[in-house]
Amino acid sequence: MRNITRTISMAMLATAICLGGCKKDEAEAPAAPTGGGGGSSAPVSTTPTFTDADGVLIAVNTFTSYDAGGFPVEIQMGTAVGIFPSAGNASVYLDGGTVSLEGTALTKNANNSYVAIPGQTNPMGIDLSGSTHWVVSGNGEVPAIDRSPSFNFPNVGNITSATTIPRNQAYILNVSSVNNADSVVFMVGDIVKTKAPGTISCSFSAAELGTQSAGATMIQVSPYKFQNEMISGKKIYFGKQTSRTLSATFQ
Repeated sequence: MRNITRTISMAMLATAICLGGCKKDEAEAPAAPTGGGGGSSAPVSTTPTFTDADGVLIAVNTFTSYDAGGFPVEIQMGTAVGIFPSAGNASVYLDGGTVSLEGTALTKNANNSYVAIPGQTNPMGIDLSGSTHWVVSGNGEVPAIDRSPSFNFPNVGNITSATTIPRNQAYILNVSSVNNADSVVFMVGDIVKTKAPGTISCSFSAAELGTQSAGATMIQVSPYKFQNEMISGKKIYFGKQTSRTLSATFQ
């Protein structure tokens, strides 16, 4: 049986942590998704816990806002992550051959995880305004995949919290709205919390914030949605996540 809770939590935050090391993760009681429809049965799942995944392919639409000479600027970027956990050890990934989303090839890392992050030649990343067409060549236990999941990206409104964050007092990260999500990830600096669908506010204590260093950081709210499909006898999870990010400062 596979349990890849932490792996998936990291993958969905790829745009924020660039597939770096583990972040603090405070999740509420998880439950495995029921699959097929992108939703979860009661009790509500707030952490993506896939005990039966043979593959996970996630498209991430990121909106980053910052101040440029007194004028607000927002940049939209499309990224993607793919993994194929082995049957014996979910932290060991299988080589799935080539993987692409909307015609953009994902880069295979040394651990066989796949990622597409905007670069100098493609600063806006993958165009996710239309379909999300995945193509996997397949390799060994990993099946060939050619799918365009039809469910929609979650919607997330603007972050309304202050961007100057004192580290000696509690802080509440607010967003104006969240719709069409299975769960919502809130992040302040290195602190990550996952909450139930529709949550638009998340508290961070002074004790938590006191672990952070003074200086530049970022705050982020990222709702996600999943569904799964059996492909050649393998259960493949498709995910869509929308991330709203603001630059911030720890005092």
